[in-house]
Amino acid sequence: MNLAATRPPPPVRTLVALCVLNHVALSGARAALALQALRLGVPSVGLALMLAPFALASTLAALPLGRRIDRVGARVPALAGMALMAGALAAAAWHPGIAWMTAAAGAIGLGYTASLIALQSELARERTASERAAAFAGFAIGTAASGGLGPFLAGQCMARLGAHWAFGTLALVSLAAACCGAWNARRLLQGSAPAAPAPPSRRLSLEGLGGLRRLMLADLLMAFAWNANGFVVPLVGQREGWTADTVGNLLGCFGAAVMLVRVLPGASRVRAGGWRAIAHALLASGVVLALLPLLTALPVPYVLEGVFGCGLGSSLPSVLALLEQHTPPGRRAEVLGLRQGVLGLGAVTLPTALGALVSAAGLVGALLGFGGALAAAGATIAPRVSARRSASARRSPSPAGTRAPDGARRCPR
Repeated sequence: MNLAATRPPPPVRTLVALCVLNHVALSGARAALALQALRLGVPSVGLALMLAPFALASTLAALPLGRRIDRVGARVPALAGMALMAGALAAAAWHPGIAWMTAAAGAIGLGYTASLIALQSELARERTASERAAAFAGFAIGTAASGGLGPFLAGQCMARLGAHWAFGTLALVSLAAACCGAWNARRLLQGSAPAAPAPPSRRLSLEGLGGLRRLMLADLLMAFAWNANGFVVPLVGQREGWTADTVGNLLGCFGAAVMLVRVLPGASRVRAGGWRAIAHALLASGVVLALLPLLTALPVPYVLEGVFGCGLGSSLPSVLALLEQHTPPGRRAEVLGLRQGVLGLGAVTLPTALGALVSAAGLVGALLGFGGALAAAGATIAPRVSARRSASARRSPSPAGTRAPDGARRCPR
């Protein structure tokens, strides 16, 4: 008997805690790098090129990593990824210059990708549908909290202690995750392959994963919005003369709003779930990004960041639930890796393209165009959602004792 296939699922809270610590380190590193690069006088295009390596690893390595995790288990990739993050942050703390920070960004992105895919696959392993939904909700709440805490911590350290201490503090956070994961490795992480893993596809495609294409496209657009926020807020802050801690507080407000919408009662999330939540997220993102460089009197950006966070925050549980519905047996980590690769593609291309657009058209013009495109995408999805819900209602079972359109008599439930 394969013991790896029969061992009980690991505790959700500990897995979520590891995800939170890793995400604090990642989100804080992105904010610290952006603030330090602007202090060093890096232009917007250069800043985009420095941020791109964070996601380059996801684009190139996520799918192979997911396939390998399906074959060998989650333990070694998760621990190796957390150790790589801690080492890269320590290197950036030792010398926070342009070259060192850019190299560290690539290593942090690779380490985070490996650990995230491994931990997410463990969240869904050997659980019922309701248990997976609870695990995804806990993961969404945890990443929302860490998405606000990381930039807040980085901004406070940058403003009061400098770049060395900012990256050093984040390195300690990542080291704590690695130590906790190593201490509980046998209890938390699967160390061998499932009993009958599906043979991995050799093509970098969605072959055999029908139903995921449209979901991946919507997820990519939301990733564009998410990454644009982390790129644009420091640029707006530099233009308006905001301090580093103000920029960190704004990004922290975004994270707090994400967490708030994810801890709403379950019924509220169900009513706004699925594709409806995705459409609302795209609409809110487009409107906020278009207004952000226009409404810069300081109380207003906090409100905009709150609306932005509530819009995007409602979408992640829906995406993960829809993703799980379309995942074939034995390919969970591969599908998660494919999603990370798609998100990484967005994170690589978005800062570069948006940085070039800002240089060519100015910050206001670039964000008006980009925000309008996102809002249009959300408005395009919304009518399809309504039409599909109406069609589903028309196809609902006939009342007991009546005859269905195909002539088959329906039995009462």
